[in-house]
Amino acid sequence: MLPLAGRAFDVLEHLVRHRDRVVGKEELLSAVWPGVVVEENNLNQAVHAIRRALGDSRDAPEFLATVPGRGYRFVARLQDQPLQVPEKLLAPPRADPAGSRSPTVWYRRPYVYVAAGLAGLLVAGLSIVGLRRESVPARLPPAAETARQPLDRPTIAVLPFRTSADSEGSEFLAQSVTDLLRNRLTSFKDVVVIGSGSMSGQTDARLNVRDVGQKLRARFLLHGSVARTGDQLRIGVQLVDTESGSELWSTTFDRSVSDAAAIREGIAQRVAGTLNIAVEPAASDASADARINLDAYELYVQGQQLMSNLRVDDAEKAVELFRRATILDPTLARGYLALGQAQLLASRLSTPDDTGAPPALTGYRLSGKTMETMQVLAEAQKAFDRSLELDPALGEAWIERASLNSDPVKAEELYRKGLRLAPNYGVGYMRFSGFLYGQYRKGEAIEMIDRARQIDPLTPTLHLRKAFLLMVSRSDVAGHDRLVREALAINPKLHPALTQLALSRYEFSGEFVDAVRIIEQSIALDPQSVRGRSRAARIYLDVDDPVAAMAVLRDSQPPTSAMVEIAQYQRDPRRAAALTRSRSTEQWELGPIAPMAEAIRDDAIVTGDYASALKLLASQYAMGRFGGAGMRMWSRGLALVYGHTLILAGETQRGRDLVTSLMVQIDSESVGRTKDWFSRERATAFAILGEDERAFKELAASVKTMKFYRWWYLAELDPLYEHLRGDPRFQALAEQAKQHRRSQRALLDELRRKGEVLKRAS
Repeated sequence: MLPLAGRAFDVLEHLVRHRDRVVGKEELLSAVWPGVVVEENNLNQAVHAIRRALGDSRDAPEFLATVPGRGYRFVARLQDQPLQVPEKLLAPPRADPAGSRSPTVWYRRPYVYVAAGLAGLLVAGLSIVGLRRESVPARLPPAAETARQPLDRPTIAVLPFRTSADSEGSEFLAQSVTDLLRNRLTSFKDVVVIGSGSMSGQTDARLNVRDVGQKLRARFLLHGSVARTGDQLRIGVQLVDTESGSELWSTTFDRSVSDAAAIREGIAQRVAGTLNIAVEPAASDASADARINLDAYELYVQGQQLMSNLRVDDAEKAVELFRRATILDPTLARGYLALGQAQLLASRLSTPDDTGAPPALTGYRLSGKTMETMQVLAEAQKAFDRSLELDPALGEAWIERASLNSDPVKAEELYRKGLRLAPNYGVGYMRFSGFLYGQYRKGEAIEMIDRARQIDPLTPTLHLRKAFLLMVSRSDVAGHDRLVREALAINPKLHPALTQLALSRYEFSGEFVDAVRIIEQSIALDPQSVRGRSRAARIYLDVDDPVAAMAVLRDSQPPTSAMVEIAQYQRDPRRAAALTRSRSTEQWELGPIAPMAEAIRDDAIVTGDYASALKLLASQYAMGRFGGAGMRMWSRGLALVYGHTLILAGETQRGRDLVTSLMVQIDSESVGRTKDWFSRERATAFAILGEDERAFKELAASVKTMKFYRWWYLAELDPLYEHLRGDPRFQALAEQAKQHRRSQRALLDELRRKGEVLKRAS
């Protein structure tokens, strides 16, 4: 869903009403902001928002044309048919602070008609909604969009089994039976088994099987019920064809609890026979002769559910549940696998990290070589080894081994082995995608995440991963935000999705207040998230609220890289440098690198000690250089500051060579991306190289594309632009950025007064 703020909505409406002529800027300002004196920049921002929402271009407009020196004109061809917009797509009423104008919605405006191009966009899912009152997640159709490539094998979904009302035992009994059946079927190579993450919300018996099949893209559904009375187990199961809606067969098992493995094998054999697929040999714990300790397995299922929340507390609780499960059943290979996964996840989530990469991207990999990290890695490795001792065919465990292997050749070999053994393991494809991304194989990484989404079309973390890859490989902000909102539509409490969406709204759309509102929701869901608090502090600085920035970090331990930026904001370069130097090499990897590099350079300018500054910057840059092209782009802010520092220290040629080589890569990375995506970096590079005119052009482009983040530093503190601050062109750009901050702060204060956004105080 693409947001359009209320004023932009009014601008579009006025242009459509007067589509037969050019509408001047003064007329638009008077019509949309009656009785209020506003800057022309407000209108420019509204027009930019309209074009972004419609996917329009200023250079080749299909909807909104700029007439130089005169104004704007709506140029799309219109039909005579009134626009019928579904009620859920209507813009909510918006009070006008400047007057008493009636709330505006599409269906009250009979003079708004369907443009031929707009109709296609609406069918594709475009809706124009009020931003200020939009809640997260946005309302979306029930089915999240997934990759649409056809699958070449029959597809089956194991729906969550139901527990009979008179059943004894744990509430996790039915979930355990469901998981046991799904895990058995996933070993069949000739069938696609929809992943467990997509099953949330599919428990309602009233759901139409055809709708469920379409939603999950599954031809067959396996579902049923389970009841336990003492040592007796009753399992009823049905297989349904979703295309015809007919039941293919149903059966009931009344057996002892000790026969759970035999029941599972009997169901799997019958499914295979019906679908005419080969029966894969059962692993040791999946054979009919295996013994299943249901009490242990229920603890395993409960722990898996906790891990899916991606919360520190829940991950730590899951560790203890898996430990207990392996005590009750020392032969439970999946219990040891999950124990190692939970240990890594708990450590990963509790590690300060504001790189921008979501847990969905980084998986369970940990950065750094601290004693605590090495201990966690050793314990997890031991758990994975034990799971493979018990079940050498457990592909998921081979994938975990791959994720911990530092040799890329060996790691890829292990990933591929794991996926051969577990061809329906969506998380495995996600992990392999992360590995490929780290090897700078972005195209392959996207292919793997699409494969994961085919297997698990309604798992929100896979939407997050695909969204991240779209952003870092194609700069597709609209696609990124849409996928993140789809993830939130599936799981509104998925706080990493909120954190990821907040970063996008902040950095790539200039919507600081929207970012504040979203990030505070994320922190409320997981107060211990260092990532969320660190990101919130950065956003608060851009709305000129250092008090809130300090307050949100009050309970954050250890101190994050955001403290460096707060010191910069407070005009305390010595403290910013001291905070940066106190961070280990590993901690540099876990936060925005550019502000820390700036702190070291700025302190060197004050003290004249360029030698120690260059030593530190060189060591950090070496890590990026040895990490390959992908790492250099990820750390391009550091590279630019390092190059500038070299020039300041008298090593002019080395500095220029470094910046020039980075520019070559930036130019290459720009191909296929949104226009002016790297304008900020290009402006910095040109300023370092002394090409001021080109630097001005790039700075103007960054403002035009709403890249207003950290302009408080760029405009007022960055020594690189010191010689340009007297230029009227620079002053005009700085004023636009300042006006944007002011308007965003005013909106934030308004929402705080209404109680819609938390007010943080010291």
